[in-house]
Amino acid sequence: MRHAFLIMAGKIDETLLEIIHQLDSRQHDFFIHIDLKAGLIDEQRIEEVVNFSSVVFIDRMKGTWGGFSLVKIELRLLRTASTKHEYAYYHLLSGQDFPVKTNQRIDDFFAQNKGKNFLEVSDRLKNQNPDRYRLRYQQYHFLQDRFIGKKRNIFKYIDFFSCYVQRYIGINRARKITVQSGSQWFSITDDLVQYILSHESWITKHFNYTYCCDELFIQSLIANTQFMNTLSENLRYVDFIWKSKHNLTPRYLTVDDVSLIENPKYLFARKFTANSVEFFKRRIQE
Repeated sequence: MRHAFLIMAGKIDETLLEIIHQLDSRQHDFFIHIDLKAGLIDEQRIEEVVNFSSVVFIDRMKGTWGGFSLVKIELRLLRTASTKHEYAYYHLLSGQDFPVKTNQRIDDFFAQNKGKNFLEVSDRLKNQNPDRYRLRYQQYHFLQDRFIGKKRNIFKYIDFFSCYVQRYIGINRARKITVQSGSQWFSITDDLVQYILSHESWITKHFNYTYCCDELFIQSLIANTQFMNTLSENLRYVDFIWKSKHNLTPRYLTVDDVSLIENPKYLFARKFTANSVEFFKRRIQE
């Protein structure tokens, strides 16, 4: 059983190199997108840490937090990897997702759970702020990709004011679809990948100019389909903390989180510092 690891990273750094080195295997290949905002990159740095896997670098574009550009990157990764027709599973990782199990345990797990899709569908986002959650997808966010991202600038307030105006005049893009949400990161089968890629036009129609659509588009696409019966937990540990009133972000993991290595629920975790990566590497191999 072969695996495609799809990595969306903001830059090539030591943490990314450690992730690739740890997952390097004859059964694993890498498809990597480095954000265009990183400028010139040295692809050879990645190739030097790989002994067994093949590495494919995806044509680069600028990805904006919360924008449809992230969905475009995901689709580009899936499309490129799927053309090989070799992979049973496709795993979407960030440049800060480190495996907390050995390659053998990862491979054995998916062999034993063949056919399941490990993708989160939950009410977590809806429960945090129901009104803002609806604003994500019911109205158009024309400024998110070009001017806002994760910033709280004047364009942010213009964008949300525009959404309330749209709501007032009756614009609701989601009347005819079932909107579901969950984590962006996944481990999914080739069957589901082919289904996603065959519905690119539907995805663009319903989620272009949508806020944080990377956490909505696959979950909503498969609502009311047979794929809902194949879902299981997404195998990734993340602990969100409030850094400020409007900034919910994953905390950095430390040596105190070493129990993740033995917890069967998790194959990957985020985020890691260079020091914590080194510690986890040693413990995983013990």
